Amino acid sequence: MAKEKAKADLPEEELPGEAPILDPVVEELKASKDQLLRLAAEFDNFKKRSQREQKESYLNAKASVLKAFLPVLDNFERAVAADAAGEDYSKGVEMILAQFAGVFASEGAESYGEPGEAFDPTIHNAVTHTENPDLPENVIAEVYTRGCRLRDKIIREAVVGVAN
Repeated sequence: MAKEKAKADLPEEELPGEAPILDPVVEELKASKDQLLRLAAEFDNFKKRSQREQKESYLNAKASVLKAFLPVLDNFERAVAADAAGEDYSKGVEMILAQFAGVFASEGAESYGEPGEAFDPTIHNAVTHTENPDLPENVIAEVYTRGCRLRDKIIREAVVGVAN
């Protein structure tokens, strides 16, 4: 009992045989550790977001360049479809068209929008509707301008005529 009375008289830090109580320091250490872990997680998220944005930016730049070439490609397709002055002219234009199409394909772009495909308003732009009993409903009957996509990104919608 005398020992307990002696303990009661001494401040907590000076109790013989017991470690000093460091609650404020331990709490501060825990708070600092929590803050550090949160900061590390934030930095990791920032790195991932930056990488995604960089990839998206690259894809947008590439799509912009390819979009600039699309009218040229369209004109060459029209020239091939028209009656040419001679066989050499037609062969030369076909070679240029194949070269342009090869560049698009090597960059990962693909064209879409062929007659007979199902009409999808998210990737096709319907400018005409025709009554054609030979075709099912909501099928592309005519293609005025083919669409182009780069992976999942639509560069240009296909301009089509749809059968009702």
